[in-house]
Amino acid sequence: MPARSSDLREAAEAALACLGVGPHDSVLVLCNRAQRTVAAALAGAAEHRAETVRVLEYADATRHGQEPPDSVRDAMRKATVIFAATSFSISHTQARLDATARGARIATLPAISEELFRRGLPVDYAELKRTGERIAAALTTAATCRVTSPSGTDLVLTLKGRRAIVDDGNLYTPGAFGNLPAGEVYIAPIEARAEGSIVFDGSLAGYGLLPEPLHITVAEGRVTAATGRAAGWLLETLDAGGPGGRQIAELGIGTNPLAKLSGNTLEDEKVAGTAHLAFGTNASFGGHTVSTVHIDGILLHPTLALDTHLILRDGSLVV
Repeated sequence: MPARSSDLREAAEAALACLGVGPHDSVLVLCNRAQRTVAAALAGAAEHRAETVRVLEYADATRHGQEPPDSVRDAMRKATVIFAATSFSISHTQARLDATARGARIATLPAISEELFRRGLPVDYAELKRTGERIAAALTTAATCRVTSPSGTDLVLTLKGRRAIVDDGNLYTPGAFGNLPAGEVYIAPIEARAEGSIVFDGSLAGYGLLPEPLHITVAEGRVTAATGRAAGWLLETLDAGGPGGRQIAELGIGTNPLAKLSGNTLEDEKVAGTAHLAFGTNASFGGHTVSTVHIDGILLHPTLALDTHLILRDGSLVV
């Protein structure tokens, strides 16, 4: 047990370092019941660095992208640093956007477990930055992207005019936002220009590891059909997010060598050599769709071709 506590403390210190927590900060740690231990570790480490520290536990949401209660929004308005260790992600909510606009530095840790917290945080952040910047430059300058995979994915996306974002753990500046554990590069494709098929064969946000591949048809940027054991759940969840729920939202590439496929999308989308595609809201990172849902699915061993050159080949980075 002492080693376990030490590991949690090391991970918490790494998280605070990512956000540059200092003596003038008001730190808010949001959590749900399942994340109490991680929240306590973050708060305990922050007590020795920040001016004030508050832990606010609230009832679980029902899906990723759902707005938190008003009491949480009010607390977020008063904080300079926010850690959101919650069962469902608030990354793509208006509450998070509002807090970012006011200058809060925010790290979201959706569905974080103690094991993932200990394993994924003590990573080489300088290497994440180097790798991420190379991938982001390639995505930002590309006009189109074709995504294929051994399971049958064949999707064409338009990226022209959109900027890729590097999630490398550097959240020092006012208004900075990202996930912890860090380790991905993501971009919002042009919403109505996605065409083709997707076969998720890794995991699905809010669902977990996929027992069988999930086949999805995309036309004019929207999910038009889905087959597989998780199909009904996916369509119902996307439709609960409103008219924008089925809209293509994101293309991402994992870069964290410590991450492994676990069924937790927070970790799965960071696994080096994987790609993920998401549906629903993307207004928080350069897109135009506003929805109350954001669902990511993981592709294993993908190949990504940008215009005329490859960035990933069968899950191996070639950029």
